[in-house]
Parts: sequence; C-alpha cells; structure tokens
Amino acid sequence: MTPPETSGRSRRFVTIMSLALLGAVVAGFVINTSGPAPFVALLVVVACAALAGYALLKLRPASSGIVAPPLVVFALAALGFTGGDSLWLTAFGDQVSCEVVSVNTHTSRRSPTSYSNDLMCGSQRIASHFPDNADQLGKPGDRVGLVIDRTGVVRVLAPSKVTWWRNLLVPAAAVLGATYVVLVVRLPRRRPKNVRVGDFL
Repeated sequence: MTPPETSGRSRRFVTIMSLALLGAVVAGFVINTSGPAPFVALLVVVACAALAGYALLKLRPASSGIVAPPLVVFALAALGFTGGDSLWLTAFGDQVSCEVVSVNTHTSRRSPTSYSNDLMCGSQRIASHFPDNADQLGKPGDRVGLVIDRTGVVRVLAPSKVTWWRNLLVPAAAVLGATYVVLVVRLPRRRPKNVRVGDFL
C-alpha cells in the first residue's frame, strides 16, 4: 500500500506537470500577440519544458525518457501557436475590407528585403501588415480582406488562416497533454532487465 505522504508527493508532481503542459499551450497562443509578450512566452515555454522534465524525474526516477517532456511541451506550444489565433478570431474576430494606404520596404543585412502594407480598416489603422506571399502585396488604393480582433489581443489574419481545422488544434493539444500525463502516471515503471513502454515517458 502506498504511504499517504508518497501519494501526496505524486499528486503534487502530477499537478506540476499538468500546469507545465497547460502553460505551454497558453504560451504558444501568446506568441501570436504583439509587443514584448511573444518573447516572454518563448521563455515560458522553455521554463515549462524544464518543469515537466523535473516532474517526470520525481514521478518516474528510473525513467530513461527525460527528453520526452520537453518534446511534448514544444509540440503543445506549436499547436497553441498554430491554432490559438484562429480559434480566438473565430470567437472574437470580424472580417473586414481594408484599403491599402502604402507599401513599406524592410531591409536587413541578415535577411532578404521584405515588403508590407499599411492598411486602413474602417477607422482602425493596421501598420506593417505582411501578406502571406509577395503576390498578395497590395498597391495604394487596393482592397484587402482581413479578420481583425475586436479585443485587440491577437494580430490580424487573412480569412484563409481562420479555419475549422486550425481551431481543432487547440482541443487536440488538450487531449495530447492529458494523454501524456495519464501515461506517465498509469504505465508500469521500469523493472530490471525488462524494458517497458513506460520507461520512455
């Protein structure tokens, strides 16, 4: 029978791992915002990877799969990044027609020259909007369709980027994270000279 203190410690580290995985999804979403928040979110993803690895070592001391938690964290952050803005704009976005005001040229010694548009979407000005490819770059006076966030949290997206399959990536991240935690807790631990699937979680 498991001593109460051991059971309590296990629950604590399961909670730590669960929060680290949840934090990765949220941080992935925050990368889609503007300002300094995306850089902070990247640091949060790294911290979540470290926390998840620490929790695994406490839950499964003999595990040889210490690289698994960081991989899961980065996968969850990628899902949150790819699907989070689409899901948010599905709930809080408006599709509008914007007028191209100007074309901006961005030069750098480290990367090729790129171009963006300044847009007027009704009374809202969108500065330096980068189209998905050069063929979609507008000229002054052109009209461009975009989905803008009523809350101002995430950046604007082209309507083609707000899709049902991208929205599903967020619940998929939740399922992946929950499944990983269950596997870590439920699968048998390593036994001498008998490698199990659970040894790599």
